[in-house]
Amino acid sequence: MKSWRKVPSRLTIDASVFITYFLGEPEAQYVEELFESPKVSELLCSHLALSETFYILCRRKGSEFATDAMETLERTAYVRVQDSTELDYSAGIYKCSRKLSLADCYVLALARNTGSTALFARRERDLREEHQRSPLDVEFLFLEDLAKEKA
Repeated sequence: MKSWRKVPSRLTIDASVFITYFLGEPEAQYVEELFESPKVSELLCSHLALSETFYILCRRKGSEFATDAMETLERTAYVRVQDSTELDYSAGIYKCSRKLSLADCYVLALARNTGSTALFARRERDLREEHQRSPLDVEFLFLEDLAKEKA
């Protein structure tokens, strides 16, 4: 397998990446590699990403599965959770000016505030359209692209 050429050392993780991992979707193996990669020095997420991950896992597989998954994520300590009023306001600025979900706005705001790169599982239409309308001021990657690179 090829190495992670495009992966920066600091990533802000969207809930879609966690969901991919816990549901065992095709790219899940690459999420585990990212978690354990020596190239990646810091993985960040917001409380909103954790909440979104929990409720989607709960809807798809039940509350016990979702609770177990989130407790596993906590125990591994792969991801550092960020929370601040500054983050809330930064996400609000994105939401005010962009047609994006609040969760995506938090990912982008956290990435911008920490100088990291936002990582989403898939190319979402609203994110792509907003970036085409007016380029985002944050670097971002998609797990699906990284998986293609690794194949």
